[in-house]
Amino acid sequence: MGPGLFEVGAEPFYHLFDGQALIHKFDLKNGHVTYYRKFLKTDAYVRAMTEKRVVITEFGTAAYPDPCKNIFSRFFTYFKGMEVTDNCVVNIYPIGEEFYAVTETNYITKVDPDSLETLKKVDLCSYLSVNGVTAHPHAEADGTVYNIGNCFGKNMSLAYNIVKIPPAQKDKSDPLEKSQVLVQLPSSERFKPSYIHSFGMTDNYFVFVEQPVKINLLRFLSSWTIRGTNYMDCFESNDTMGTWFHLASKDPAGYLSDHKFRTSAFNLFHHINTYEDDGFIVVDLCTWKGHEFVYKYLYLANLRAEWEELKKAMMSAPQPEVRRYVLPLDIHREEQGKNLVSLSYTTATAALHGDGTIWLEPEVLFSGPRQAFEFPQINYSRCCGKNYHFAYGLGLNHFIPDRIVKLNVRTKETWVWQEDECYPSEPVFVPTPGATEEDDGVLLSIVIKPGAERPGFLLVLDARELGELARAEVNAIIPVTLHGMYKP
Repeated sequence: MGPGLFEVGAEPFYHLFDGQALIHKFDLKNGHVTYYRKFLKTDAYVRAMTEKRVVITEFGTAAYPDPCKNIFSRFFTYFKGMEVTDNCVVNIYPIGEEFYAVTETNYITKVDPDSLETLKKVDLCSYLSVNGVTAHPHAEADGTVYNIGNCFGKNMSLAYNIVKIPPAQKDKSDPLEKSQVLVQLPSSERFKPSYIHSFGMTDNYFVFVEQPVKINLLRFLSSWTIRGTNYMDCFESNDTMGTWFHLASKDPAGYLSDHKFRTSAFNLFHHINTYEDDGFIVVDLCTWKGHEFVYKYLYLANLRAEWEELKKAMMSAPQPEVRRYVLPLDIHREEQGKNLVSLSYTTATAALHGDGTIWLEPEVLFSGPRQAFEFPQINYSRCCGKNYHFAYGLGLNHFIPDRIVKLNVRTKETWVWQEDECYPSEPVFVPTPGATEEDDGVLLSIVIKPGAERPGFLLVLDARELGELARAEVNAIIPVTLHGMYKP
């Protein structure tokens, strides 16, 4: 999934996440590869194409009244407020036996994975008490799906709900009809929930990282009163709260209110993996230092700048790091200041403070000047919620994806695939059937090669050494893609 249309009529979209959703498919059959793509027929797309203008406000682009209306109609249109977008541009995943394209609002879109046809717009608010959910759910082997989103809690304050969607039903009913809220977590600020893009899950616990990037609810609600505001305008940073880690048990579901973990401020978009080990929860994250919102650097005007200008602009952006945090489960009767982490393979620490909070210091697993390890993947079916060794990611050079990286999270050894003038996408790990080793499989990545005779290709890498096994070139320009999946 990814953005594929960045202007409608004479009106441009301004942010990377505003482009209208385009679904891509590489079909591998009988030694042949066929490339397909289609725009999702969302309300945002259909209405924009019909009216030849931006009709629904997107992440960084505000919609304005139709200039063809008379002055009185335009005036009253300003006060209708902002419609929530259904531009499901971020990811695609299964629920039961169906597949859904998703963004981070309350709307998801059912699609046919064979024809890529858009089938149905679904409002999650019809099934769950959430204002929206992340584009990165977790799934168990039986198909049970877990996700998290913000909601209105007690006394109209904001909170976070972890939700559960059951697997495919024997009676063929829609699993969404049996979805439920498992547990509610409090927000550190009553009217300013944190931005959530992903969360962690082990066999027995959920981990939610509450970061200092906040949604100003009052500002957001005011955008429903008068137009001209977009989603990015509603974000702000809290420069004093740091970052909080919240724990909830899975079965029975409950918030562990006694476990108050805190650390310095960082932006977070992607969890790599989370697992339990000998009374500790290990949390591996792709972080960006500080409280400044990273997404503000992803406006298209920045990304389209000349390389030297882009590098200069990105020098002020938060520094990325892959970090490991360790959360002790037994926090009682411990002396203040003592490191509670006893795992031999990590330098991460946790210490009890006088106010009852546990202060966390991370182990840095990967860091380089303006070099990010992002869009992480693991051998999910084998290692999600389990102790593991390898993560795969997209290497970003000043926000530009120019390499694929394999990281040994124990030894910090890295392997790299890189080719001149090639810009890969998220590497999707596909395990070898019957494999016994964690890294026995292949990586699939859509690569863009501007100016080439065939400017895009599907790259197949050996997941052990990152050696190229094959590539399937296509005679088409492929826009940037964000996240995707492998469907056997």
